[in-house]
Amino acid sequence: MVIVPSVDVRGGRSSFGGLEPAERARRFVQEGAEELHLVDLDAAQHGEPRNQVLLERIAMEAGVPCRRAGGLSDLARAERALDRGFAGVLFSSAVFGDPGLLLRIAALGECGIVEVESRDGALAPRGGAPALVASASGRESVEAALDAAAAGVMSLYVIDLASEGRLRGTALALFDRIRVALERSGHLVALHTGGGVRDLADVTALARAGAASVVVGRALAEGRFTLAEAKAACA
Repeated sequence: MVIVPSVDVRGGRSSFGGLEPAERARRFVQEGAEELHLVDLDAAQHGEPRNQVLLERIAMEAGVPCRRAGGLSDLARAERALDRGFAGVLFSSAVFGDPGLLLRIAALGECGIVEVESRDGALAPRGGAPALVASASGRESVEAALDAAAAGVMSLYVIDLASEGRLRGTALALFDRIRVALERSGHLVALHTGGGVRDLADVTALARAGAASVVVGRALAEGRFTLAEAKAACA
């Protein structure tokens, strides 16, 4: 399992931890990050990619693969991100509102990662086209994951919004339900996850559950453990 540090940006500044986003990214790489997760929180909240230029610059200068996340449901914007140095893009759960869009995302291969943003077992998209958000909201999360796999999507990002960003625990229970459902249906999908990681025990549990990667933000920024310790915990 790959530990992917997160750089969350709002209004051009890191959402927590004090360091400027570019400096935080550099430090993560110096500490051994193999990949970075770059999030435009303004896009997730308001639908506008207000930090796009900054995140593109970080991705081009990082020296490691970077993912672009935050309220993305537009294929053209995703393709622009890939052209501007990102190795992958995360799509908001809003894309479940358009089966045709899922098929087009599937054509991106492993670069196109669809989020399963869940609250109480149902999709709760953060950002994306309003019509898509309205259509996708409330759909059962496991069924949505199966629909994505059936469309050919190769990678999913599972997150429980009740704990994300608050150090309240991971999406392990939801992750397991989705993993089992995919295995029973015969679909081979890479499952990524993040949000709510509190300690090394959470990291170890996700590694044992078969996560391809886990995104860690606040716990690293607050020094609850180091990146080296997290990598050792899932070795």
